[in-house]
Amino acid sequence: MNAFTKLIGTATLGFVAATSVANAQDMKMLTAWGGNHSGTANMAYGYIDLVQELSGGSLSITPSGPEVVPAGQQIQPLTAGVFDLIYTHGLYHTGTTGIGAAIDAVDGDIEKRRTSGIWDWIDNHYQETQNLKVVSIPTANTGFRFFLKEPMDAGTKLDGMKIRALPSYNQIVASLGATAVVIPFGELYSSLEKGVVDGIVWPSVGAVGFKFHEVAPYLAEPAFGSVSYLIMMNLDKWNALDTNTQAVMLEAGHKLEQDMVGFFDKLLVEENAAMVAGGAQFTSIGYTLEQANKYFADEAMNVAVSQSGEVGEAFRDFVASRGM
Repeated sequence: MNAFTKLIGTATLGFVAATSVANAQDMKMLTAWGGNHSGTANMAYGYIDLVQELSGGSLSITPSGPEVVPAGQQIQPLTAGVFDLIYTHGLYHTGTTGIGAAIDAVDGDIEKRRTSGIWDWIDNHYQETQNLKVVSIPTANTGFRFFLKEPMDAGTKLDGMKIRALPSYNQIVASLGATAVVIPFGELYSSLEKGVVDGIVWPSVGAVGFKFHEVAPYLAEPAFGSVSYLIMMNLDKWNALDTNTQAVMLEAGHKLEQDMVGFFDKLLVEENAAMVAGGAQFTSIGYTLEQANKYFADEAMNVAVSQSGEVGEAFRDFVASRGM
């Protein structure tokens, strides 16, 4: 199987496989990235395939990417009901809540997230504050890494450099002496190419599709954290579905989470090899994995608190109480 393309496999059909969906329906999904992003190709499109299979073909989902609505502006049309579903990351809507971004700081064990009550906590939060129903939190435990134009010097580190980073990465960027700057996703390649920034922090898996290694050929180790994506549905539209259709969509979401366990580890090996073959090299940020993870997790939770106040504190404390 070529892991750069959409994950295709036979779903393990649970109870809902035999459940009939009342009427054929076609839903519309917004995706924060296009199909050249590994997450979109395997998670968003994988979910679409699972829903279609588990519903016996009665449910279909048509995706539209950031060319239709920019990634950072997709929550509003979803909550307004213009679209039914979204595949995104919490960092793309920290202006409305910081909880989604903080999921990256939670232990990546998907089953423990469910049995501990953390999955339900997140779902309830989005229902109550965003009019959205969480159907899946597919996670890549391959984390994030720095993509740099030059190898990192052990002495000067990233002093004086500009690194494109979203809020959860600010602490680790600053600890290396760099300044975090915000640049729209669509301008990342050109900003690296022109030297506007000296590097970016980006998920370890997915960069190859955007060819970032061509203009930032130094892949910094270790990668850190986990990348927890969100698939959510407009709550009003969710509540209008019959219980069988809801069961199908939730089963597909859980199955997708299970399918992604280990899959992104294999995909990382393939993408690293492809980037190295294209001239990329490895460098080091000078931290152990434990150190890098702590910088990242602390800041990810700080985002929840700074953006969501007492609710963010409640989420942080709840996660800590569950040992996650």
